[in-house]
Amino acid sequence: MNDITVQRLRELEETYIVAVNEAIAEDRDDLVAELAAEYPDVAAQVIAEAA
Repeated sequence: MNDITVQRLRELEETYIVAVNEAIAEDRDDLVAELAAEYPDVAAQVIAEAA
């Protein structure tokens, strides 16, 4: 995996961490579950785009 892809994945992770924390603070368990469910697909897309 190249450095650009690793950086994109780190940025994606940070984005999702912030979004999940905000959803938790807003007591939005539905949004937390949605974010958790979509994260692997989005991360896989980043990896696939780099291939």
